[in-house]
Amino acid sequence: MRCLRPLFVLVALFPSRASSVDSGSSSFIRKSDLPANGNWVSIKRTVEFLPATSNGRVLDGMDGVMDEALRRQLETSPNNDLDSPYSSQPFVDGESNYDEYQQAWRFLGFMIDCNDGVGDDDDAGDNWDGGTGEGCHRYILWAAYVDMDYEGGGIGEYQYWDRETNSWDDTSCKYGGGTSRCAKMDCHLEDTHWSLLGLFKHKSYDDWMEQLFKHEGFCVWTDEEYAFMKNARNAWPQGCAASGTTGTDGIVIYYDLKPTSGGGMTIGLYSDVHCMEEYKGSITAEDVLGNILAEAGSGSQDNNYDFSDYSLEESLAVWESTFDTWKICHPCVAYDLNNVGYNVDDDASRGSAYSYYNGYNDDYNNGGYNQEDFDCYDNADYTNVNQCMKFMAKTDMSSATLTDMSLASVQGTLVENIPLEGYSNISRGENTTSQWITGIFFVFSSTVLALGVFMFQRVRDEVKAIPGFLNEPFSG
Repeated sequence: MRCLRPLFVLVALFPSRASSVDSGSSSFIRKSDLPANGNWVSIKRTVEFLPATSNGRVLDGMDGVMDEALRRQLETSPNNDLDSPYSSQPFVDGESNYDEYQQAWRFLGFMIDCNDGVGDDDDAGDNWDGGTGEGCHRYILWAAYVDMDYEGGGIGEYQYWDRETNSWDDTSCKYGGGTSRCAKMDCHLEDTHWSLLGLFKHKSYDDWMEQLFKHEGFCVWTDEEYAFMKNARNAWPQGCAASGTTGTDGIVIYYDLKPTSGGGMTIGLYSDVHCMEEYKGSITAEDVLGNILAEAGSGSQDNNYDFSDYSLEESLAVWESTFDTWKICHPCVAYDLNNVGYNVDDDASRGSAYSYYNGYNDDYNNGGYNQEDFDCYDNADYTNVNQCMKFMAKTDMSSATLTDMSLASVQGTLVENIPLEGYSNISRGENTTSQWITGIFFVFSSTVLALGVFMFQRVRDEVKAIPGFLNEPFSG
């Protein structure tokens, strides 16, 4: 947990019923042994929380009560425990504290696991009515990264990939806040300078999407994209379910989310209760389910956008192209590149989202607000929320192991360019060296073999050339 937001300290305590246990025999401590000069707050019966700044000082004005923003991030969650996947990172030094602005993330794809010991109805989203309970679980995967060369420039220290122009946009660097660095937010590329911080998986992709859409998605997507995606999200099945349709061959048809190549997703039809055997008949998902993305609400007129005329195929195409946004690198801190211009007087230098969110701008300073460049005012009333922290605090998140990643790789459901050396292959330079060594060894071995054959043949010919009388026995 301390890797992603170094603003607090968590300490594990003995439960009250274990007060007689020798403290030297456990990694837990008693609450009475905590330092007295700290505003400790109880998170749960066995965990104490100490609000602090990045340099360890207690926050001013806390008075024993957590700041509201931190409270909302740390409220009851199955992951607010000492075995949080953020507490141990095998890829960079997990004991170090990293500024939240030097961290980034990207979506990696899906993994199907039939041996995780849970039913596909367990941990399903709130919008799911249930299924067979026997389906193989679909996990969503993502990765966190850290920029070890970060200089403190925040969002304005980076240039970002523009989906429309398919090029790097360095406009944000003009508002960089004093740093001259303009590095690429390129953790999705094979030759990136970003270091892998962790790999994570979620049983409920609906919960994960909900957190993403209403926070960073609200500020990164266009209004039209958000209007479509926020409702279409509710349509995706949260487990293997019977469709109520039987094929012409008498087979009951089931449906579930179907991961596709390159980190894509669609709705698949299956012929078994585990949703693993794809249905081979002529019936399509739209024949069985209609356009469920539109029926989930995206077909209604939302913010003057009407998608009701879309077919299921068209809706899936819109979903895919919009969701592709997260296959590229994004800051952990939610941002809006179009919300700029608060420190300039030139209207032409102000972005399209200038004074968009709350109906005010920096000139009015309405209600005491003071907007800054790149501020993201999301759809859950947060400002510049840490999206990576939201994934941890508000969903059922676990560390993704190399076994998980290998399974997803075999299934062909991962995005391209996952810079994890030693996982899928060795680096390009090492691979070239290895090929040279192998080639030299092959040439040497072939030469030795050819020389051996030549010498054997020579000896054989010499033996045949011995005079015949030498082969006769001596007579006495």
